[in-house]
Amino acid sequence: MPAFREIEHTGDLGIEVEAADLPALFTAAGEAMFGFIADLSSIGTIDELAITATGDSPEELLHAWLCELLAQFNLSGFVAKSCNVNKVTNDRVDGVIRGEKLDLARHGFRTEIKGVTYHDFEVWRENGQWHARVIFDV
Repeated sequence: MPAFREIEHTGDLGIEVEAADLPALFTAAGEAMFGFIADLSSIGTIDELAITATGDSPEELLHAWLCELLAQFNLSGFVAKSCNVNKVTNDRVDGVIRGEKLDLARHGFRTEIKGVTYHDFEVWRENGQWHARVIFDV
């Protein structure tokens, strides 16, 4: 089961994520990011969006994936309750996110994320598990 935990970072938000494989790692990181933005228990799964990102390494792929997800929020207000990464290859990640447009009257808005930083950003494999550390600019 993928897991994430919030880590302390001065002035920003951070997470560390652990999962058995890269699709689960990317899924958990995306859901954690959206969980910082809004109370996911109040978000429905009304709409579905296909998301693709490219990169040359697991680090670049995860960063690009999270940036694509954040772009969906910034451009249209879309908040995903769930992320499902279907496939991660050496240079591409494909997934589907389900959620709806943020409605401040119905949803619990938490914080604005300005960007996915490269500060302390890391993806690594240890003891048969994938790990990632991500810091979000708020």
